[in-house]
Amino acid sequence: MKKSLAIDMGATSIRAILGYIDNGQLITEEVMRFNHEIKDINGRKQWDFDAMISKIENTILKYKDEISTIGVDTWGVDFGLIDKNGLLVYNPTSYRDESCEIGFKSIKEKIDFNKLFENTGNQIMSINTLFQLETVKLTNKAYYEKAEKLLMTPDFINYLLTGKKYGERTICSTSQMFDLEKGEWNKDLVENLGLNKDLLPEIINNKIVIGSTRNSLIDSLRDLDIEVISVASHDTASAVYVTESYNDEDCLFLSSGTWSLIGCCNQKPILTDQAYNYSLTNETGYDNKNMFFKNVTGLYLIEKLRDSLVKEDKSKFSFDEITKLVEKSSISDECIIDVDYDVFTKESDNFIEDLDKYFKEKYNLAIENKKDYFKIIYQSIVANYKEVVKNIESCLGKKFTRIHVMGGGSQSKVLCQMIADKLNIKVIAGPKEATAIGNILAQLEYKNEKENIRKIVTDGFETITYLPNKNN
Repeated sequence: MKKSLAIDMGATSIRAILGYIDNGQLITEEVMRFNHEIKDINGRKQWDFDAMISKIENTILKYKDEISTIGVDTWGVDFGLIDKNGLLVYNPTSYRDESCEIGFKSIKEKIDFNKLFENTGNQIMSINTLFQLETVKLTNKAYYEKAEKLLMTPDFINYLLTGKKYGERTICSTSQMFDLEKGEWNKDLVENLGLNKDLLPEIINNKIVIGSTRNSLIDSLRDLDIEVISVASHDTASAVYVTESYNDEDCLFLSSGTWSLIGCCNQKPILTDQAYNYSLTNETGYDNKNMFFKNVTGLYLIEKLRDSLVKEDKSKFSFDEITKLVEKSSISDECIIDVDYDVFTKESDNFIEDLDKYFKEKYNLAIENKKDYFKIIYQSIVANYKEVVKNIESCLGKKFTRIHVMGGGSQSKVLCQMIADKLNIKVIAGPKEATAIGNILAQLEYKNEKENIRKIVTDGFETITYLPNKNN
């Protein structure tokens, strides 16, 4: 049986998942998982694309006889620059590189940020593509001038797989250079800011064929003839596609991974002063739906804490183990941190020391049992969620009664129950691999246009419901 392959690239790991319909059910199989790290290359924090591409290539070759289509999704904002010969002249730099601030400060001098929000709908964040591109222009002028096309990370992977240079709509909508109302690049904005609008590739829709591996730039794949499909290549858009919020504007979504993205689907971008002041964002989802949400720090802090503790006692700290630690912790529910505090969002050699210093300076408090930080981070994340939901409700003039949580955080019982209790809201949790499933769904819909594949897929995964604790 021919299968669809989802290449799902997160900021900390890459997954490859095969999916197909058998007897009216979606069957998935994880066939590759690779934890990747940011490397210091020429003084910049860059993605190790050689390692990533090698893993993707080997996976395709290993399962070549089973695969009929491939779809790629990744995190947002990062990009590579391609020269006129089709060669990569600027390796994708991580959004965590502090050089983004150079472009951010430069653009801030050229345009009022409220105006920038009106033109793009994106939350103003220094990591966004616009600011990164300005940084390249200012600090790597030779690379910038050599460049012929800018390709967002999944578009670059698709280019390697097919030889075709396109920009998929959902990933391009994360760039701060996209007109969400028109569904195309805001080339006037880009040009007025002194950047080269010709760098921006042609925009394509979802659920169409980009090309075939027979035209791949990877030698070993040219012997194959596997179609590469344009899925929603921004991972959030793919994940939201399989949530209840996609069809129900009264249901929130929460993509809980390294980042947390919390919001709702609606028909048109919300470009009000209020939305700008709350640092909310708009991005494009499947079928040109608008996603209105906020990017906030997520399980990245849990990952940093776990990594720090692993160095000390060699434990792995699964979600179940962390749940037990949180349940046993006697630390006060009111003990929280500002999860967006500058120090916490950057790479650090000793995260626990950063936390200790924060509590000493802010509360004059020493946290003796460092594992208590798991509870502190969880309840801090949830406190942030509560504030965001309040702001979204204020912008829309409505109340939400449900939230659909997907991604890694959906597997944490303690986190989901905290959300239900603190937000006083019904929580629907699962699936963990929502992004990959949304990716596969788009491929299956391309291959089976006349069937209600979406219903088969969404009915096929289990969810867990959490209700607010009345005693809370």
